Amino acid sequence: MSLILPSVYTEDPTLYDGLSVGRRDPDYVRAFMPLQEPAYRYYFRVRARGFEHIPADGPMLLIGNHNGGITTADTGMTAHAWFMDQGPERPVYAMVHPGIFTIPYLNVHAMKLGCVSAHPKMAMAVLEKGWPLLLYPGGGDDAYKPYYRRNEILFGGNTGFIKLALRYGAPIVPVVTTGGHDTLMVLDNGRELAQKLGLDKLGIERLPISLSLPWGLTVGTPYIIPFPAKIEIEIGAPITFPGLGPAAARDRDAVRGCFDQVTTLMQHTLDRMVRERRASSH
Repeated sequence: MSLILPSVYTEDPTLYDGLSVGRRDPDYVRAFMPLQEPAYRYYFRVRARGFEHIPADGPMLLIGNHNGGITTADTGMTAHAWFMDQGPERPVYAMVHPGIFTIPYLNVHAMKLGCVSAHPKMAMAVLEKGWPLLLYPGGGDDAYKPYYRRNEILFGGNTGFIKLALRYGAPIVPVVTTGGHDTLMVLDNGRELAQKLGLDKLGIERLPISLSLPWGLTVGTPYIIPFPAKIEIEIGAPITFPGLGPAAARDRDAVRGCFDQVTTLMQHTLDRMVRERRASSH
């Protein structure tokens, strides 16, 4: 097995800007998996199910909800579950915040695992290759939603993924998770605070207020150590939109109808998972 860190630090980080689909490395994924396994099995005690719903081939949009701030442990655990079930050879790409690719060597690590910059042209590049794409339409607002809203699907009306699905005829595969909200206790998403301080004019959308390890009460988005929490992942049956072709991507009402269909189904799934989680804890 190759060593992970040396293979990262021997690369030129300027070549890993998140704007290419050619940097994913199955050998790197295979070597990294044993390092993720203890976190998956013991720290987050992940339960993942529903992989029988994954189409055997072709482009697809894996659409997820998530919690946990900048570390989004549930995203990493979802990727690991995919690697275990589908194997490191099957390409899967995940859209992440462009800021990740400004951090030398972290950008190398991310792209070797299959991360690309969260930009429409990268989404299109992946789908045009016929590969699966994992994305989180709720973005930072979903990842930093307050703890009292932890069991809500919050995509903020972002319908871009619906337009992609219609344009490419790609099924939407729901990836619903619960438990990530316990890895970081968000008290307030910090949008209003950022606006009051005028930081939104500088491109800083939020200054979340949260309880985290090792910092305790924090304001902002520092890297944290996630609290140990049981994460559950459920992959649902693919959603398609019969009778709607690429032209429907320009129809606001059609797009909104599809969006509501997906988010309603995901919310019902999440509600059931929360009920089951509570019942099993008694």
